[in-house]
Amino acid sequence: MRGHTDEPQTPTPGSAARTVGGITAIAVLALLAWRYPFAVGAAAVLAVVLFMHEFGHYVTARAVGMKVTDFFLGFGPRLWSFRRGETTYGLRALPLGAYVRVIGMSSSDAVEPGDEHRAYRVKSYPRRLLVVCAGSLMHLVMALVAYVVLHAALGAPALEENRWQVAEVMSQRDGVTLPAGTAGIEVGDRIVGVNGVVTEDWNAFVSQVQARPGESVLLEIERDGARLATAATLAADPETGRGLLGVRAAQAVTYETAGLPTATARAFADLGQAMVDSVRGIWSLFVNFGDVIDRIVSPPGDPSANDDLGTRPLGVFGIVDLASDTSWGWSERALMFAMVNVFLGVFNMVPMPPFDGGHVAIATYERWRERGGRDRYFSDPRALAPVVAVVVTALALLAIGLLYLDIANPIDL
Repeated sequence: MRGHTDEPQTPTPGSAARTVGGITAIAVLALLAWRYPFAVGAAAVLAVVLFMHEFGHYVTARAVGMKVTDFFLGFGPRLWSFRRGETTYGLRALPLGAYVRVIGMSSSDAVEPGDEHRAYRVKSYPRRLLVVCAGSLMHLVMALVAYVVLHAALGAPALEENRWQVAEVMSQRDGVTLPAGTAGIEVGDRIVGVNGVVTEDWNAFVSQVQARPGESVLLEIERDGARLATAATLAADPETGRGLLGVRAAQAVTYETAGLPTATARAFADLGQAMVDSVRGIWSLFVNFGDVIDRIVSPPGDPSANDDLGTRPLGVFGIVDLASDTSWGWSERALMFAMVNVFLGVFNMVPMPPFDGGHVAIATYERWRERGGRDRYFSDPRALAPVVAVVVTALALLAIGLLYLDIANPIDL
């Protein structure tokens, strides 16, 4: 067989570097997974989401007869690859997404004469739209599946009127040891009684606790549908003398499930509302860009950075940090997964290159120039280069700014 030899083979510098890089990357990921399992898990899910985006482009490009030459998971140095047919598949060092290369994405791309009929640029307008929109469609499909699972199996979280639950358990406050930390109270518990007095209302609970400083009380707790009882000796506030237990409250949350037909209908409704909210959020980002900059340049610990969570942007680090919160259940994570996918799907349709929406805008402009039976029109990528440079630079700076914001002033829900 050609290329076969019985002589020992000396690794090339390039292959050795790739091997060392691969081992290093795996070691770093293993260390992070051991030290921060939830964060690494959330980051892995985000990487899969970005991979599925590119997989949507890959599948549709192949389906409409375009030639795909590369499909890689990750970015940076190549660790491993193989060629099957006309496509090279592989893995790169940084598992932060994926990328697909389709030949002839612009009029200036060099394409072999025999492959010209399979280039993106010569395909019909509907086929080009299908390919460039496939990534966003994949996000919406993933979001829809997550919403269905949420409503049918996990239970969609809903706030309950006039009911509260424990949001935080404190062991100390202002130097005073609080009993909640040793009484077995957990986040999510509902303390529904104190010494036999019903306390489903927060004010009623506070009144019962404050009236019994230093006393041993019997707390009735509702947890996962079961009733439990635990005793606690209340502390006393050194300033007011009132009783203290050591819990913070939040409005109670219940989880509702439904049959598959109802769950599917609710999932479509949630998907539509999330798309509307994403459009509003993106518009707000552009309109209130000055406010975003003010938040980014705010000093660490500045409460004004998070004074309005409805308009507070999140970067990749912030998303991973929230999703790795150990107090979250599967319902909250499924909801976050769906919302992130919807936002990515909508954001990618912004009609500016290099977003997918930019390719839609270019294809639509070319189609408009061909109206009335005119010859096929190809836009000049050189004219768009300055726009691409500005957008990419702005996105890079925004990503760096949001990384700082997420680290210096993290959201505390």
